[in-house]
Amino acid sequence: MAEEFFLDPDGVGQATRDLKASGRRLSGAFTKLTETLDRHDGCWGDDDIGKGFEKSYRQPSTEARTGIKDTVDGILGVCDEVDKSVEIFESVDQENAERIDKSA
Repeated sequence: MAEEFFLDPDGVGQATRDLKASGRRLSGAFTKLTETLDRHDGCWGDDDIGKGFEKSYRQPSTEARTGIKDTVDGILGVCDEVDKSVEIFESVDQENAERIDKSA
């Protein structure tokens, strides 16, 4: 077991802010991609070739969209949870320091 544990709250906060910003940029890019794909939905036509394309396109496209959305949600969610964990750690650390001061 480690004899010492150090957490840099400011460093963690900066890292989660940076990661959240990346997540928001990814979300924005995904929104633009989705809007473009939706605008052109069905452009392949309804002839045999178009129907064949749609069969091989629709499910993977839906799965990719779901995967990207889940990734964005995961990135932002992890950042929120890490921030909460840091707050809890700091609170517990402060409480412990106060207890030690009182017992001295």
